[in-house]
Amino acid sequence: MGDRPACLDDLPGLDYHLGHCMSRDVEAVADERAMETSRPTRTARMADADIRPALRQHLLRRHDGETDTILVEELGLLRGRVRVDLALVNGSLHGYEIKSDRDSLRRLGVQVDLYGQVLDRATLVVGDRFAPLATSLVPGWWGVVRVSRKASGLQFTTLRPSKVNPHRNARVLAELLWSAQALELLERRGAAKGMRGKPRRVLWDRVCECFSIDEIAAAVRQRLKATPGPEVHP
Repeated sequence: MGDRPACLDDLPGLDYHLGHCMSRDVEAVADERAMETSRPTRTARMADADIRPALRQHLLRRHDGETDTILVEELGLLRGRVRVDLALVNGSLHGYEIKSDRDSLRRLGVQVDLYGQVLDRATLVVGDRFAPLATSLVPGWWGVVRVSRKASGLQFTTLRPSKVNPHRNARVLAELLWSAQALELLERRGAAKGMRGKPRRVLWDRVCECFSIDEIAAAVRQRLKATPGPEVHP
């Protein structure tokens, strides 16, 4: 990557989708860089419990008054294999993954790969510990936001804006539709003949045959907005 920090040059073969995000060496480098820039103490390190409610309120303020926008917490993807910390749902599906100063990076590589099959956009939210390396920990379409502790509270600073994900997977997206919703879609298109009573996997396959990935993504967003759950409305 063009924005790969020079401090990673001594760690051969690291990249986000292999050992990069799981390596203890990366976390050690992050600690060293954080010490150089801010010299945090262990007690000063922010945890997920510090960042998550502040991020939630930050996003709600940014989208205040947008009636078509909801915020979903712990959005399960790939039938529960991973959960997105916070997902903003409006005209797109934008996931936010928090890696606090007290977190490990060992799961980030897997999360990047799996989120990339579903989300329209994604943003990594990091504290001071991982901020110096953050743009190299995720692909270029991911946004990166740094959260810092200030006298007035937590402050969010965009280090890199998110871009549209070029690698969504229609079949994985379709799995976010319930059987009844998948069947309803097929009925609207006159493609439901012989589908009643079929297993979900058959319905999902049929949806992918009959609808474009953008149409499936729109149906998923509509389902998320209409389904009661752990959501926060602006």
